[in-house]
Amino acid sequence: MKGVIMAGGKGTRLRPLTCNIPKPMVPLVHKPVMEYSIELLKKYGITEIGVTLQYLPDVIKDYFGDGRRHGVNLHYFYETTPLGTAGSIKNAEEFLDERFIVISGDGLTDFNLAKGIKFHEEKSALTTIFMKPVDFPQEFGVVMTNENDEIIRFLEKPSWNEVFSDTVNTGIYVLEPEILQYLEEGIPTDFSHDLFPFLMKEKKAIYGYKAEGYWSDVGNLGTYRQTQFDMLNKKVNVRLPGKEIKKGIWVGKDVIVEEGVHLNGPLSIGDGTVIRTGAKVECNTIIGSDSILSTNCSLKQSILWNDIYVGDSSELRGTTICKGTKLEYSVSLFEASVVGEHCILASNSVIKPEVKVWPNKGIEEEAIVHTSLIWGKKVTKSLFNGRGISGLANVEITPDFIARLAAAYGAILPHGGKIILGSDSYSITNLIKSSFQTGVLSAGIHTVDIGNTIGPVVRYLVENGEVIGGVYFRFVNRNNEKQISLEFYDQNGYPISAIVERKIENAFWQEDYRRASFDRIGISTVMKNSEVNYIQRLISFVRVNQIRKAKVKVVIDYDQCKHFYFIDRLLKELNCEIYKAPKNKTVVEVAKYVKRIKADIGILIGETGEYLKIVSDDGTILEEETILALYVMLHFYRNKGGIMAIPIHGNSEIESLANRLGGEIIRTKANPRSIMKQDGTVFNFLFDAQYAFIHVLEIIVLKRKAISEITKHLPCVSLSRESVPCPKTAKGLVMRMLIQENSSKNIELLDGIKVYHPEGGWTLILPDNEKPIFTIYSQAKDIKDAKLLSSNYVKKIRNFQKF
Repeated sequence: MKGVIMAGGKGTRLRPLTCNIPKPMVPLVHKPVMEYSIELLKKYGITEIGVTLQYLPDVIKDYFGDGRRHGVNLHYFYETTPLGTAGSIKNAEEFLDERFIVISGDGLTDFNLAKGIKFHEEKSALTTIFMKPVDFPQEFGVVMTNENDEIIRFLEKPSWNEVFSDTVNTGIYVLEPEILQYLEEGIPTDFSHDLFPFLMKEKKAIYGYKAEGYWSDVGNLGTYRQTQFDMLNKKVNVRLPGKEIKKGIWVGKDVIVEEGVHLNGPLSIGDGTVIRTGAKVECNTIIGSDSILSTNCSLKQSILWNDIYVGDSSELRGTTICKGTKLEYSVSLFEASVVGEHCILASNSVIKPEVKVWPNKGIEEEAIVHTSLIWGKKVTKSLFNGRGISGLANVEITPDFIARLAAAYGAILPHGGKIILGSDSYSITNLIKSSFQTGVLSAGIHTVDIGNTIGPVVRYLVENGEVIGGVYFRFVNRNNEKQISLEFYDQNGYPISAIVERKIENAFWQEDYRRASFDRIGISTVMKNSEVNYIQRLISFVRVNQIRKAKVKVVIDYDQCKHFYFIDRLLKELNCEIYKAPKNKTVVEVAKYVKRIKADIGILIGETGEYLKIVSDDGTILEEETILALYVMLHFYRNKGGIMAIPIHGNSEIESLANRLGGEIIRTKANPRSIMKQDGTVFNFLFDAQYAFIHVLEIIVLKRKAISEITKHLPCVSLSRESVPCPKTAKGLVMRMLIQENSSKNIELLDGIKVYHPEGGWTLILPDNEKPIFTIYSQAKDIKDAKLLSSNYVKKIRNFQKF
């Protein structure tokens, strides 16, 4: 006996699940629904199976092949145009030379096929229909039989007033090959609408078999979910993938469940999935293969396909997510929501109940999606986002992505050019750097790998080397972000311009890569002890002998990773008395430690090696504005008549300080490239912590005063800083309305909108280049007035978003 699986369905009611795959390929607990049909036929000795195809046929054929892997022989029959359920069987006539059973490729059942076949034989039937009582028969073909099991009435998908039975046609038929003579080749024909009514009219032997067992037509999103819950709760007799490690918990191969994970079955976890500490997976949840569930995420009654990333603290309740979709930090999805393939849901976004998101969509940070997102182009984030390129480590920033990015970068550089590569000391960062190196070498670009270091060192070596650029790679884990960041530098060591960024993006998206011939690929070299020259150049800026004699007592706190090892070497070159701050202490605790041991200064270096926090000898943590004023004083202390670039949001008293010291302040955009380019060098107080702290040490020595005394003479300003969320889609509107509202006032549009108030003071409204927020800076005669100005603009921005 042969079998036929009808697998031509589009599954329009299952969209967006079926936007890119045919209905029979929709997974039920890790396997395509059609695979369960094959297993059922094989169980009853039916191994010669025809498969009728129409919608996306290659997806099915590529997965199942000839069937050998599943222990059967599959024969495929294609329809160029839809032929209907019966017409598709006629299309396979050459294969159907004996009794055969027809089963749907998009339903799940555990019916005993042998009993139905025996019933067919005993009745000498031409056609036997497997029937089943259901709660909502109006969704199917209702069937009525007489006492001899002959079908006497048949109605396809009746309205409630037409429902005369709760017994329906399950779409499983046992047929004799003679049935084919009632069908015309190439003519669309349906079993329920055409063939069966005709056979009843002709008084042919058509019977109904009341099957026992489970049956589900996976016809809509609700039954798709419920069917899998039934499988987990053993309401259907099918073998679930994986090993049952505990009652109701099935786990695949190479699954990693870290300590502190809460699992409450029934649930199923696919091969290669990783679940991080603190995650909670509750009942009726299915997690596909090669997925990652991050720390403190929570899932309940949710279905995840393969290759899903769930960010920290995300909450999933009754949702379905298709393959390749990424959820960033603290994303929320609620009951009956569905997200298609390869979507990106940014941090703090919310998908409301029953919302459907079609494939390849991007949801912005903090966006709340109330209605289904179907039409429109793919929302693609720019590769560059303020300071280079960043993304989730080995999720968005992967070796294959990086290799393509490197090829695009290499394509815009002259063949034979040389660049410097550096990275921090994390394993994942070095892996990404290696992949990048491979990509640029293939484009004919030479590389110099300086090993584990910090960004300022890379910039210095680019500025002073015979190279055309550089790239620095680092791991970012503030607030548990777990991201990789890449920063690109031009031949001067400055972060690349927006024009160059666009060139790289265009080459990347257009796949306009350059592949050098095999004998003209780039050559990789290694530079060891790259910090030696950097340190020597740093100490050349200060009166090193005087600092050495003073033996300054310094508390130092920096990231304890290996790439910061040279900080100790630098301080020893200056003969400082070094005290390491206690590990894992807050800034306030470090400040107390500085005061307790009577140190001259406390220095806290940020993870990039760019930003500096300063604690004075009396345990005071210097404010950002005080540090900026200190930098201005340091810069002009030995550079009389010079200029210095500072961000536009710096307080107005700084100009007066610069004038008193014989210097001039130039206001620029608050980004490293603008400031470095204005100053004409990569050595900068704001973006090189090492450069900044050696000058702070010098001023303490030269003035023979404690840092607490020095800062007393700096300008005292009242500057307020506040942030307000704003969806990216509303940023342009907000900016336009702010400019219109303030058109009669004195405003400056260098970087954001700076409004000068008639009564004195100013407010700067600065939209973040990457995040969906505005930052508002306000300066006034006192802090109370400054905060009032900021709060007024916070209210305006919130109100303007509603238009």
